[in-house]
Amino acid sequence: MIREELEALELPAETDAYRLKEREGRQVVIERRREMTDPEARVFIGRMGEEIPADTGDALDRVGLGEIVEEETLVAIKVNIGGGVTGVPSSFSDLLVVEGIIDRVRELGGRPFICEANMRTFTMDRSMLTHRGFYPLMVRKSVPFVNLSELSGIDYFPLGWEGPIHLARPLFHPEVKVISVPALKHHWECGVTLAQKNMYGAIAERQKSLFHRGGAIDETVAAAARAVTPDISLLAHRQVGGRLGPHFCIPIDFGYIVASDNVLAADRVGCDIMGTDWREVKHLQINCDGREIPYRLVEGSVDIAPHTLQRIARTALAPWEILFWRAALYPQYFVPHKTQYRHLFRIEPLGTILNWLFFHTRGDPWPTKWYPPWTPANSNDDQQD
Repeated sequence: MIREELEALELPAETDAYRLKEREGRQVVIERRREMTDPEARVFIGRMGEEIPADTGDALDRVGLGEIVEEETLVAIKVNIGGGVTGVPSSFSDLLVVEGIIDRVRELGGRPFICEANMRTFTMDRSMLTHRGFYPLMVRKSVPFVNLSELSGIDYFPLGWEGPIHLARPLFHPEVKVISVPALKHHWECGVTLAQKNMYGAIAERQKSLFHRGGAIDETVAAAARAVTPDISLLAHRQVGGRLGPHFCIPIDFGYIVASDNVLAADRVGCDIMGTDWREVKHLQINCDGREIPYRLVEGSVDIAPHTLQRIARTALAPWEILFWRAALYPQYFVPHKTQYRHLFRIEPLGTILNWLFFHTRGDPWPTKWYPPWTPANSNDDQQD
């Protein structure tokens, strides 16, 4: 039902972000120059209590979800699935956070759906959703999943680009609201995975290695975030993934919710959380034009525990390490395209084992029983900061 409605949407000829144009007998999207920062941007930082879905809903309210979602509003929940590894929960979006988004959107009368596009090596099918734990959530909440690579697509031409980025056409419609809910993790080529980097995963083109081969990964991440700019960004997880994300993560207990109505403001705060200098994150610098990113903290926001920030910062990548890993990983992007998605997914269990042996042993166990880390322990099972 939702997929059919998305396909039936007619894009307006022009918005503040783009204009439609005919090229070689087909319709394409041309970027319009606009300001990505907002002097009135709101950021809320809250703690995860015992009811994470409810706390997530409260955070969304603090940054204006009710101002954009009304009866029958379609809401795309852009999760991070393909960039993660099975058995490494810090490498993909937190299920309880996603559940909280679903609940609050429905309470406002909206119609949520979870979405992600195919990756170089992973297809977003029922098997993948099951391995990441999303399929049981979808069944329990009766929420649909939409594979963005299977929707009708349209070419998006960023300003100054000769070639396009292929994206799902319905995401450009202003009536479709987008919530970016990434995993918070370091990234060995981009520094961090936050709200903007999560939108790179919305690119419908599976052969994303092309952007790496051309040395334009930062520019592509920035362009994807401008093409499909989240209405709300939610940086929230029980754990963050330190060190060599997106795939190899030292799990560090976190337990906070950062919500914002501006994607740059969210990433600006997120960089501070991840111990990464935001001035060294190229895709963020591109979209803010190298200027300061204004925002204001919403009343009721809390400070993140210094000890938590210190633990995360100790795992951050230095700029020289990012350059090293870019060079080291570069040859893999020349593996034949069909080989990547037909065969490389079979070695994912090796990634799981390597994480468990060399990365999980340096971090915190996954909190199968959740206790807020800032509350006194009531049992031996309590997870404390």
